[in-house]
Amino acid sequence: MKVFSFFTLLFLLSSCSYKDYLKSVLMENPDILLDVMKKHQQQFATILASRPNRPTPEQEIAQREEEFKNPKRPEIEQSRAIRGKWEAPITIVAYSDFQCPFCARAEMNLEEVRKKYPQQLKYLFKHFPLPFHNMALPAAKTYEAIALQSKEKALKFQDEVFQNQPLLGQEKEAFLDKAAQKVGVNLAQMRRDRDSDKVQALVQKDMEEGRTMGVRGTPAFLINGVFLSGARPAKNFEDIIDRWLKDLPHK
Repeated sequence: MKVFSFFTLLFLLSSCSYKDYLKSVLMENPDILLDVMKKHQQQFATILASRPNRPTPEQEIAQREEEFKNPKRPEIEQSRAIRGKWEAPITIVAYSDFQCPFCARAEMNLEEVRKKYPQQLKYLFKHFPLPFHNMALPAAKTYEAIALQSKEKALKFQDEVFQNQPLLGQEKEAFLDKAAQKVGVNLAQMRRDRDSDKVQALVQKDMEEGRTMGVRGTPAFLINGVFLSGARPAKNFEDIIDRWLKDLPHK
């Protein structure tokens, strides 16, 4: 692996990008990092000094200002399971992974945000299952299969999974079935729909859209088209929401 590529991945922080995967590999095989450092001492020092692919605060501010002028435009479908009123002036779109601990933390922060803006906000959960989370894709497909029966039950399922996230990795499909049964769905129908082309295509569409929006890890959010990545505190969302509300006709 080229040293530049290695450290580019290493500095993808504050999200469930490749950070967790690389950490687990390095914890089990520390000799990998030692070999890289010995062979590329000067490059290592240079990369640490420059922190590649991590925008400076000034760059982040400039990017955000540009997105307020020209927001990204994800597809918002009324047929999806959405929290909040459809008419709400602020839309948060999440690109998330059911097995990502940062995503679970972000959901708690977002609950705080939704309580602060009960009339102004709607929230659409989309899927970006990462390849090293082996239960993320099955969980995403289960969510959408449940949504075909009931949007409300899909949202309850989402809460159930994130609130009991360790069980997803431990019990795998058995946990998904138990969580689905707990929210009251037709289990046989859910299993059929989970394996359907329709559900597979919907999850794949979310992933492709996320990539076009600049998503590289989870969680990532668009707040009326303004990008925010990582498990950020509630105030980071609120600052963007308040900025939008100043300029929008509907309060």
